[in-house]
Amino acid sequence: MQISLLNNQSAAAAPAILIIGPYAAKWFSDRQPEQEDEQINWIVVSEAEALPEIVGRLKAKKRRLYAFFPFFPDGEETAAQAMAQIAAWQSSLHQQEALPCVLALYARLSHESQAGQAKWSGKYDLSKTSETTLARELEKLLALPEPLSCHSIYRYAMMDALRLWLESSGIAKALQALFCGSSLRLSAVLLADNGNGFTRHGAWAQWLQQKFGLCPGLSPGIMLPDLPAITDPVTPYQPDRQRPGFSWRWLPVCSALLLAMLLIGSTWLEARSIDAATRTLADFRQTEERQLQKKRAVYQRLRDQKQQLIHCRDAWFSRLWRFSRCGQMAERVSDALQNYNPSPVFMASGSVALFARGSATLRPDSSKNLAWLLPLIQNNAQTTFAIVGHSDNTGSPETNYQLSIRRAEAVRDWLTSHAEVSPDRFVIKGMGDTLPVASNQTGEGRERNRRVEVIPLPDTANIKQVDYE
Repeated sequence: MQISLLNNQSAAAAPAILIIGPYAAKWFSDRQPEQEDEQINWIVVSEAEALPEIVGRLKAKKRRLYAFFPFFPDGEETAAQAMAQIAAWQSSLHQQEALPCVLALYARLSHESQAGQAKWSGKYDLSKTSETTLARELEKLLALPEPLSCHSIYRYAMMDALRLWLESSGIAKALQALFCGSSLRLSAVLLADNGNGFTRHGAWAQWLQQKFGLCPGLSPGIMLPDLPAITDPVTPYQPDRQRPGFSWRWLPVCSALLLAMLLIGSTWLEARSIDAATRTLADFRQTEERQLQKKRAVYQRLRDQKQQLIHCRDAWFSRLWRFSRCGQMAERVSDALQNYNPSPVFMASGSVALFARGSATLRPDSSKNLAWLLPLIQNNAQTTFAIVGHSDNTGSPETNYQLSIRRAEAVRDWLTSHAEVSPDRFVIKGMGDTLPVASNQTGEGRERNRRVEVIPLPDTANIKQVDYE
């Protein structure tokens, strides 16, 4: 069990805050080494391997220890690179003693800036060390009251977009895994709105541009990021920097500009989603059933796009404008998926009938008619097939129903023995005499109705029983 470094420490001990993570050395190297006479020390830990020695030295000095993990959404070109950096630190912190840790997100969310200082959301209170979750803290940040201003409206919208990016990119999961699978214990999340911007665009800015057509402005020069003010019951309170008051006469202008920006971005995103779903829907309808792998891939893509359209329909900006077309397109896609009944890739009846009247035993010459199915089944290992048996109307409905099931099972058994595949690849269904394809008044018609159909099912993860009735 990991023991917190705050246990058994004197409440009067001076705090030391360790700046850790992949961006600590790059962005905070200007911090001075710890000084004996400083009330609060910020100490940069350039690499995880150096942490044990630093912790040991500070424990010997009876310091209260905390961790500060800065994260820059634009720090890497891609979200995958950012997650790799997080994972590397997580793997190096397994054997360390537990540290209460504050996660700080640095991003440009508005144009508010004063003397190069960031606008902080959230408080760094050293007395709060209980463990929390990233999702809970992000919700708290969005719920924080803030004086109404053009910047605060813009910042709220961008904070919500930042949360969406963290969740959709997988970075939120990676960060939560860091705090659950290492010695760091998340105690709070802070957000630094760097109104001056950064010198380059990274994963966050690229996502914003792709999703909403927005791109944060860049800074003309490198400006090192701020550190938050600290609230410590033992040391004097550091008040927030005073900001100039907001002139209410600018509120209508700011609100109009923000709403126009959100309207343009959401309309662009909606148009892209609808256009992609329209193309996929056309592709789905044009793809033949015998193109099993393509049909399956297009089917799955259509299901994914349906979920994207539902998210678009339910997004806060769509509810705000109330004229989103995503809901209408989602219904079209949903109808296409629900009404889709795959066509048979094989149907044996009439001159190629597999069974004699009243029999569920394959005829001797059935093998040559079934053989061409073998490569189709073997080459589509991810596809599940429905085998549907039918009968003529000779006999009672119950007799015909049981006969149709046994016929489907006979075809399945032949395929599993000759193709060497699992019976789980097949779904058996008997229809009895309920779906004739010809008149039962003639011998030829009855022979056509004694048939078996083999139908590929597009979704093996959640197989839907095909509606034949």
